[in-house]
Amino acid sequence: MSGRPGKQPRSRDGARGSQGSKAAPARQPKARARPGWRVVSAEFELSAPELRACPAGDRPEIAVAGRSNVGKSSLLNAFASRRGLARVSRTPGRTRLLNFFTITLRHPKRGDRSFRWVDLPGYGYAAAARSVRQQFGPMIEGYLAGRDVLRGLVLLIDSRRGVREEDVELVHFMGAHGVPTLVVATKADKLSKGERGLVPRTIAEQLGCHSGDIVLTSALAGDGLGDDGRRGGLAAELAALVAPREPARDEEESPREPARDDNETALAAEPPEAERRAGG
Repeated sequence: MSGRPGKQPRSRDGARGSQGSKAAPARQPKARARPGWRVVSAEFELSAPELRACPAGDRPEIAVAGRSNVGKSSLLNAFASRRGLARVSRTPGRTRLLNFFTITLRHPKRGDRSFRWVDLPGYGYAAAARSVRQQFGPMIEGYLAGRDVLRGLVLLIDSRRGVREEDVELVHFMGAHGVPTLVVATKADKLSKGERGLVPRTIAEQLGCHSGDIVLTSALAGDGLGDDGRRGGLAAELAALVAPREPARDEEESPREPARDDNETALAAEPPEAERRAGG
């Protein structure tokens, strides 16, 4: 008489035992992203209609440029989590001043880094009168070529429209003046999943850079703006650009010019401005 097989006893965790079988491995918890750079303060400072109206060069500056209607104001508002910090105009080409904003980034281990975000007038839009374009064109060029505290240019490119001739010219202009350019593709929420992988490669080919150097962002969805410690977004890239610089070691890199007479001494290069940390 064959009896009906009994039920396998339950283990302490509630799973039924089975002869000759191994217990399923425990599910490993997902690794948490390490906290990185984040914006802790963002304030409008001033608008400059001409170069002599720019604020004192007491901290690093990052210029933000791009074609009109590329989303400069929307990106700043989303990056700073401050709706209305930068005015979003429905009419492209309205920004005709150098607009300065003070931004402070904070890292749990590296402290604070404060800099100015300089919103430049958009270029390439026909609605602006010729006289206006001729007026602020030289001002922008003078700022980009001659501002001592300028650490880098953030070039915004509409991810749906790609690179234009003016974008290429601006990258070459900044390279000729030794200023690094960070390329940021905007409005990524309008792209399909496949396009998100293709767009950075296409932009990189047109500008002659690496696709990994393109930051893909969406002001609407908040993509690519922060820094989760594993994959740096815009916050991490800007923190690197405005990092304190080491004083130049002229004696090791190049021989010092001899003094002309006993009363003259060779002057050492002044160290770059120390970073001004924001309180709080």
